[in-house]
Amino acid sequence: MDGTDFWREAVKVVMTHSHNPQREHNSSDPFFDPWLSDIPVVNSPSNIIATIPGTLGFYPQESVIVIGLVHDDENPDALILGPVLRADIVHACHIRETIATQLNGACVTYLGIIITRVPDSDSALAAIDELESIQCGGGHPLIDVCWHVSEIAQGTPYRMIFGPEVAPECSEWERGIIGSVIASPAMQAMRDNGTLPALSREDTFAFFDCVQECCTSKKVVKKTQALAAAARKESDELCRKLDRCEPGAADVVRAAGRALRNVKPLPLVGDDAHPTLEQLFNDEDELRALVASLIRAPLRDCLIGQAIDHPETAATALITVARNFCGVIRANALSLWALVAISRGLSSWASTALACAQEEMPQHSMSAICLQVMATGQQQQLVTTILEGCETACAALLARETGGEQAA
Repeated sequence: MDGTDFWREAVKVVMTHSHNPQREHNSSDPFFDPWLSDIPVVNSPSNIIATIPGTLGFYPQESVIVIGLVHDDENPDALILGPVLRADIVHACHIRETIATQLNGACVTYLGIIITRVPDSDSALAAIDELESIQCGGGHPLIDVCWHVSEIAQGTPYRMIFGPEVAPECSEWERGIIGSVIASPAMQAMRDNGTLPALSREDTFAFFDCVQECCTSKKVVKKTQALAAAARKESDELCRKLDRCEPGAADVVRAAGRALRNVKPLPLVGDDAHPTLEQLFNDEDELRALVASLIRAPLRDCLIGQAIDHPETAATALITVARNFCGVIRANALSLWALVAISRGLSSWASTALACAQEEMPQHSMSAICLQVMATGQQQQLVTTILEGCETACAALLARETGGEQAA
């Protein structure tokens, strides 16, 4: 998984010196919007750098970070934190390509941060040269300012590596100490979901590891493989029935929906409990229905609305399925889990889940499309659009066999 990672800040953070009143915040409110609620002021390197762990979902080490600033649609005089790129310090050259291919001039300006404990190493110096040499279309430097920090933690000193002349009254732009990471607005969604950033990038990816690959119990592996085979056969038959407008799909989708609702909920992220399929699902028929529905897109799409409506239980069910199955079942489970995570403001973890699906199954279209849309900063619209489209398609699909009745 070497190369460049791409995140988008999931909490709107205003880059302005003007006063911004705090809004009342209540994450239990059904109309709570993690992208628009609680908009604190971020106006110095101290608290800009402090947003990085909350944005990425982990504490980066030996990394190059580039933060893009974009115009605020609601306040033309302000800029907001936009896309965030991260690369291993030895792969800093990948940043240039990612800016050119994924951002395409979307940002007003860029800020760079070099995170390393050895700032004079060959790799660190090469990374600095790489960032400083990136130019925009007019031949001017693309990255306006770059700072160095040894690690991202409250109280850690930072210093400017390159950038414009700093006026005496703005000395904090040249050097200072990092502010509170925990109090950063980028941490809001994680605090709401009872978790903290992972200690490393590897930890975030490990959360989604497939346990089947390291399972030593042949009995468990065979049982899971048998369940997958039975579910695949059932899914194929259901799609044939749908083509012939015969009944059957509605009952399976309903059973799959119950599987998403009837499990003991666990925290979306940050929990070490990895229950087995038998421990989590009390009804094997509901589990088989869920797996069958995750094999074919028309059936999978009927579950998205229920997953968003029941985020805690659905996320628990989906991550458990993703950890125990491979192929399209795992990819679809990860993608639906990602949509739930986005709806809860955990866009960084959603990006990781989708990246896992794409790495293991590059031809998987849902995860690829979701990543592309998230790269443009449209994660909120992504969930809304998918919900609207899938609910319409699901109603039409089930109406073919139920005379208009939708899945309950």
